[in-house]
Amino acid sequence: MIYPSFEAFYAAVIQPLRAANPDHCRLDGQLSGGNFDVVGRFRYQGREWKVHADTHYEPLDIAFRALTGSPPRDPFLCAPTKTGLRLDLAVDLQRRRGTRHRHLYVYSDP
Repeated sequence: MIYPSFEAFYAAVIQPLRAANPDHCRLDGQLSGGNFDVVGRFRYQGREWKVHADTHYEPLDIAFRALTGSPPRDPFLCAPTKTGLRLDLAVDLQRRRGTRHRHLYVYSDP
């Protein structure tokens, strides 16, 4: 299923997954290593995006709070990859995390 927005994806997929696994820092429950399994898909700025299972909860939480805050704001920046685009947190939001690692693995679906 492709959710119509990041907010809908977060509410339907991320919140229940987090509630079921409150001690996990990543969607797949692992501590390290890559995982290209796709947890879900959503639409954003006219594109379809897929979220990989090695994504951490924290950047997703930050993005959701920014989108649903008062006032709401767009938390994402599009960045090029070798084969398409990825979403990153806005620079100021990433800075708040206190790490240089993105831990947000969201890519355009061609």
